[in-house]
Amino acid sequence: AAKKKEVETLQAQIEDKMTRVGNLGVELAETANDLEDTKQALEADKKFKQELEEGCATKTQEWEEVKKTRAEELVALAETIKVLNDDDALELFKSTLPSASSSFVQVAANKASLRARALEALRAAHKAAGAQDRAGLDFLTLALTGKKSLSQGGFDKVIKMCDEMVETLKREQVDD
Repeated sequence: AAKKKEVETLQAQIEDKMTRVGNLGVELAETANDLEDTKQALEADKKFKQELEEGCATKTQEWEEVKKTRAEELVALAETIKVLNDDDALELFKSTLPSASSSFVQVAANKASLRARALEALRAAHKAAGAQDRAGLDFLTLALTGKKSLSQGGFDKVIKMCDEMVETLKREQVDD
């Protein structure tokens, strides 16, 4: 009986140790998988770091070019301002402006001559226009040659309506 008990105890110890060996084997396999995953992640991180360093180097080079261009532009602006502020430039500018004795001459034009020039331009446009544009040109020609256009106030009613609409919109905007 003592030997049976000893065999049972030893067998229990063997089973216990076998279970531990099995658990350690599983744990070892999991650790090996974790090690492989970590190595892959490390390689990916190294590749990302290398790409990031290359990108940073490119961006640094581009920034240096931008700074150089900006500095050149600032120098050019400073030189331009210096030239423009120079006394010689002021004298040249004054010489190009008309003197006080010369002035703009206004050419008198009456409504009839303006109307005639407008009709002439419309007729020339009518000859060159396509069929779809001719109706609008005909309408403008009619408006210029009609009785209302010959007297004062051909478009006064329309202008008055537009002015009233503008005033109404201004009031509504103020109210809002």
